[in-house]
Amino acid sequence: MFRTGCLITGLVWATLACQASTLIVSNMYGDVRVIVTADAHLNIRGQTASGPVENSDFAITQNGEAVRVEVLPRDSSLDLTVTLPLGYAFEAKMADGDISIEGMVHLVRLETKTGAIRLKAPLDGIRVSLDAAAPPTKFVNPGRHLFRTSDLPLAPGQPWRLRDRLEEDAVIYGDYRITAVAPSSIELTEFKAPQGWLLRFHSDALDELEKTLEPSVASGRASGTSEAELAQSNGQLVFSSRVRMVSMSVAAGDAEGSPVPGLTAADFRVVEEGVAQRVGHEQDGDAAFNLAIVLDMSGSALAYREPIQAAARRFVEMARPGDRVAIYALTYGMFQVVSPLTSDRKELLDAVNNLPGIAGASPLFDIVTLAYAQELRQLPGERNALIVISDGLDNRITGGSGPSTVKFSRLERMAQEMNAIIYPVLLLSASEPGRGRFVRSAVLIGQARRQAARQMRDLAAASGGRLFPGQSIEDLEPVFPLIEAELRSVYTLGYYPENQDLDGSWRTIEISVDRPNLTVRARPGYYAR
Repeated sequence: MFRTGCLITGLVWATLACQASTLIVSNMYGDVRVIVTADAHLNIRGQTASGPVENSDFAITQNGEAVRVEVLPRDSSLDLTVTLPLGYAFEAKMADGDISIEGMVHLVRLETKTGAIRLKAPLDGIRVSLDAAAPPTKFVNPGRHLFRTSDLPLAPGQPWRLRDRLEEDAVIYGDYRITAVAPSSIELTEFKAPQGWLLRFHSDALDELEKTLEPSVASGRASGTSEAELAQSNGQLVFSSRVRMVSMSVAAGDAEGSPVPGLTAADFRVVEEGVAQRVGHEQDGDAAFNLAIVLDMSGSALAYREPIQAAARRFVEMARPGDRVAIYALTYGMFQVVSPLTSDRKELLDAVNNLPGIAGASPLFDIVTLAYAQELRQLPGERNALIVISDGLDNRITGGSGPSTVKFSRLERMAQEMNAIIYPVLLLSASEPGRGRFVRSAVLIGQARRQAARQMRDLAAASGGRLFPGQSIEDLEPVFPLIEAELRSVYTLGYYPENQDLDGSWRTIEISVDRPNLTVRARPGYYAR
């Protein structure tokens, strides 16, 4: 699916720098255990029963993007433990040793004879084709609704088979092709991605949506749902537990839309449900931002990889020294962290150079939900923004395969609760929408694009943000200075509502500036929880 920089490390051989994406192992003398990690290091370790491992026990070569490991032990057996970076493909040829693979591997090719086969993977997101000359002595399948086997007595010479039951257009990550002779056992176990994992199925968004909206999680956010008092320390918002406070991000501009610097808390008027509030805190546009950039790299963007890279690079360069930037991608119908929040510009630019492939469905609403949940939700009191570069065409609109599990109405509701401003960069001349069931007529295409534009505009408004139309991913240069100016026009206001009753009701907020010819833009309110 994508390439990653790595280091090959081991017990006895020198570290080798590489740019690889496939590990090929031949071990006819023992077991192999593979554990997928978010680390960018490929680590291969050997163990024997009789003593230390020597260099002569292995032959390691690199050919292009493939690293090959052949086990040639002096003793009768040698087991391998492999820490495999996320994004690698894995191939292995074995004899009687056991093989276990744990985590998300996008491509597995395995030949074995009589050893045990243990797969711990997201069972509803992998395709499996396993053929064995004889059935396993033991078979463990917790996902019986996801797999089928050769249950009838086999005719002589007929292989025992294991196949997935997934639909042809299902969103998957792993493709496992395995041949065996007479495996002692086959065990399938569900893999659950840990918190903060770099790759997630878009369907995880529904759970994350509920976590964002439920009061127990919301109680730590600076979006009008925290029980806190706001103070300032080193330019950051700090909370204590005495009174409840509402924090709002407000963009101020003049009649031409240009940012207005130099405003103070005394310049703003805040009215909640018709009652004037006293603004007790203000941060101006010079305060640092956390910028999460979401790149739509679904199949409709197939021809635009280099322009997408150029746009991501430009956003990284636009960030100021105090800002932190994250880069996320919608690719293969999944959510991927290309780079977590960091102020290291070199690390970010290196990540941009290794963007994932462009393919798959467009569950855009799910990806926006996951992008907020990944890091920004855990940063109450900080200034957060989501910049979404997309044509806005979720497959819920186009009728294509792999639509979002999150409805737009729910996403819009979440935007009202989020401690983040959303800035969609809407690509007006992207490819024809639709995958699976295609939107064919010009009329329907036009309707889909108008609906996408309307939804992205509403989403931005719900968060206090603004839509930025772009002619195409190849022509975004006019957009960059507008977004840069927008970010520097955002003030953060904090106030303690006169009404401290957490009754869950919607509270309408009106914000204005006590200066002529100035306008402000902010979320229309919050839920008092």
